[in-house]
Amino acid sequence: MADVDYGLAYDFIDPADGIPRQLRFVRNWAEPGASQPFDGTGQLVAVVAAAGRGDNGSALAISRPNVRRDDVEAALEGWQTWAMLGDDGVNLGEIRRRINAAGLGVE
Repeated sequence: MADVDYGLAYDFIDPADGIPRQLRFVRNWAEPGASQPFDGTGQLVAVVAAAGRGDNGSALAISRPNVRRDDVEAALEGWQTWAMLGDDGVNLGEIRRRINAAGLGVE
C-alpha cells in the first residue's frame, strides 16, 4: 500500500464539521527504473473511513500535492500530544494549522 496512515485508532475531527476521518499521506510513485518505489513526495489528506456512511472514501486535502514527506513529518512532530481531543480524538483543525504554518497547506 502506498499510503502512510497516522493513528488508525484515532478519529481526526475537524471542529468545523465534526466528521471523523483518518489521516493519510498519499505517496507519489517514483519514475520507472528508480531504485525506490516512491519518490518521497505526496499529499496529506483526511479520509472518511466508515463503510456505513454515504461519504465513505471522500478525501479532504490537508496539504497541497507533491510536498515532501519529511517536511510533513517535521510539521506533525509530536501531534499525539498537541493535537489530542481527549483519549481517542485528534483536532484536525490544529493539524491543518500546523501544515499551513509550515508552508505546506492548500491555502
